[in-house]
Amino acid sequence: MRRNPAFDLLESICVELAGYKEQVIDEQALPADLREKLRTKFNETADGAAFDAALEWLRAHFAARRSVLPFEWNQITREFSVTDDMLVSFIAAAKNGRSVGGPTAKQFEIQSTRLLARKLTGELHSVGDPRQAKKDHRAFVKYLMTLGFEKKCLEAKDKDGGLDILWLPPLGAVPIRPVVVLQCKNSYFNEGEATKSAGRARRTLSRHSHIHGHELVYAVFNDYIDEQFIGPACGWTFVPLGISDLALITPPDAAVFL
Repeated sequence: MRRNPAFDLLESICVELAGYKEQVIDEQALPADLREKLRTKFNETADGAAFDAALEWLRAHFAARRSVLPFEWNQITREFSVTDDMLVSFIAAAKNGRSVGGPTAKQFEIQSTRLLARKLTGELHSVGDPRQAKKDHRAFVKYLMTLGFEKKCLEAKDKDGGLDILWLPPLGAVPIRPVVVLQCKNSYFNEGEATKSAGRARRTLSRHSHIHGHELVYAVFNDYIDEQFIGPACGWTFVPLGISDLALITPPDAAVFL
């Protein structure tokens, strides 16, 4: 899917703001090809108008997720100020480390877990391979058993059984407690890769003692999920999430009574 250039603007701004509280950033600081893409996308002839339109679109994109952008700005002076250091730093690092494996991919998983911990209640377990603890097969199986998995939940050659992050919402008690898998993909969106990984995770989840038939798998990409996914995502075996879905919810969710 063709990515909205507004997300490239978001990343460029976060790279400029990383390590700073305030910066002046205007449209002329952007690469020429990005300015052109923004003009085309938002049907504007002037770079400044396209810049403003993209920022307003990003504001609405985050608002749809009941969150806000990690910075504020003055439209006239082009002064940007950081309001969420953690998210700004994450976006900047994610841009620079996208599609890189090894320690960089692992760091994407760890930082995604930390961001999720700010907005989700319950327990989050970052268990993807490689791990700092419970490294060997037997120790990892014993750990999973404390979460309600069966003794034979992993196959002999499994490193993590397709499990990157496990989320246990605060409902019930182990083993009768929901378990949600969040897989981390340090790459642009890729349906095929996510489908394959989700299948592996579901096989492991099916070896839980009490959640058969209730498996839920999310895939967190080093990318962004917007309205173009509505329709195509119907029927996928995973729920796609992007970086903007890791932002804090504000204000908190409230109960709705009909």
